Amino acid sequence: MGGPQDQNPALQSPKTVGFADLWYRARTDAKTTIPAKNDMPLMDLAPFMPNLAMLKHEADGRARYTLFGTGLAAAFGQDLTGQFAETPMNDEARAKLETVIGDFYEEHGRDAPFGRWTMSRARTSTGRLIEFENLALPYSEASDDSIRYIAYAITLTTLDYGEGMVERFPDTATRMFNAETDRPAWLHQDPESAALVVEANVA
Repeated sequence: MGGPQDQNPALQSPKTVGFADLWYRARTDAKTTIPAKNDMPLMDLAPFMPNLAMLKHEADGRARYTLFGTGLAAAFGQDLTGQFAETPMNDEARAKLETVIGDFYEEHGRDAPFGRWTMSRARTSTGRLIEFENLALPYSEASDDSIRYIAYAITLTTLDYGEGMVERFPDTATRMFNAETDRPAWLHQDPESAALVVEANVA
């Protein structure tokens, strides 16, 4: 967080860019810093739905999936709805996640809503290593006046039929930011991205 590298565009997939555009457009239209779930129209969300996950933080700070898209379930080989976000991670990945989020709260305060972009690797059921991109952004939940998170993830490596992820490794790149501020300059398509994105293969 911070530094000249934060000015360099980072996003690999045009679909991730589209998801970011949708969130910032909803925020602007609602004239708020954190949009409500209903501020993101279903018609706009529809193209992203298979790749979407929604998360709620429990009292102990752990994030639990309240929704896990059908495309994600196929890629992970299981529906993680109701399970904690770290479920598919190995121990090293869990520890790194805790450190990165802890560093964000230390810098911005415990109540600051964050945005989080990552590039990650996972091992599949066939033993291959694949890459996937993930972007999580906050939304306000009217039912309990809480801040929750909606995440879009997509594989940057084509999965074979029936192939799923069995182990998620530590993120290879992470950028976190205070989501109540302006859109970071880096939260746009990397013009040097060579990622081959196949919409039907999501992670």
